[in-house]
Amino acid sequence: MLSLILGAVVVLVIVYLLISYVAAYGVVHLDRQPVPKTPAAYGLDFEMVELKPVDGIKLKGWFIPGKLPKIVVMTHVGGLTKYGSTVKFKSLFKLYNQEIEFLKVAQHLHRAGYNVLTFDFRNHGESDKSPNGGKTGVGLEEYKDVVAALDFIHGRADLRPMAVGFVSFCMGANSTIIGMSKKPEQFTNVKCLVAVQPISMSVFVTTFTRRKFTPLGAALFLPMIKKFTEWQSGFPFTATSPRDYVKNIKVPTLYVQTKNDPWTDLRDIKSFYENTPTTKEFFWIENTQHRFEGYSYFQDHPGKMLDWLKKWL
Repeated sequence: MLSLILGAVVVLVIVYLLISYVAAYGVVHLDRQPVPKTPAAYGLDFEMVELKPVDGIKLKGWFIPGKLPKIVVMTHVGGLTKYGSTVKFKSLFKLYNQEIEFLKVAQHLHRAGYNVLTFDFRNHGESDKSPNGGKTGVGLEEYKDVVAALDFIHGRADLRPMAVGFVSFCMGANSTIIGMSKKPEQFTNVKCLVAVQPISMSVFVTTFTRRKFTPLGAALFLPMIKKFTEWQSGFPFTATSPRDYVKNIKVPTLYVQTKNDPWTDLRDIKSFYENTPTTKEFFWIENTQHRFEGYSYFQDHPGKMLDWLKKWL
């Protein structure tokens, strides 16, 4: 009898560790979705470009020329691509199965006259794997990719004089904010930022675990998921956040957030807003049921984004 009890305990421990490890793996190794369409599918002329971060990898991007002497850099959500997200892609870690088309946002920007630069982050889409084996820093690694985008602009005589604005989503917003703090000299031409749902990964994982495992299950699994996340990523769990970097934002910033977001604690993004020292505004997206509706909002309702860019870029 004792051996059976011990055997059962061992099995339960193994299952507990396995579930925790797999959950942490999904946090650290984000989905690499395909890129099913190019800007040509939206009637946009474009140039395929290559960005080169300081650590030697290559990122694949698109440059869409516009009429104004202004350029908007779009940075995408972790686990998505410069295209967005396609329903054809299936994954254990995929959280939302509706089409998201960032290229529709690019189409709105182009119609407003802006040049657009967008790219796949490291470990995403058509870009290279990062030197650390494909692990995300939720901005702490990816900020190098944002800096590479600015290097690309600075390196072209036709783009160098242009004023730059950012429309950045989730991990893309984290990366942009962290880049502004770590490499401010690269952001001298940047005039404004639209930050759609930046987030602290510790907050996201906590709320996600509570929803998937119930509060009681989260109390059991969350401590080990945190430990495995830190072990796999090499970053302290609480450090994967723009929280410590927003104080260095120097450009007018529009924060955008779905009001009914079950995947976050709204105090998180409110704290980013409150600690941003420059001109700022908070825009709530109403009548939503899922966080990812915030990522597709501007593809159907670009007005607020375009107004912000028109005012500050």
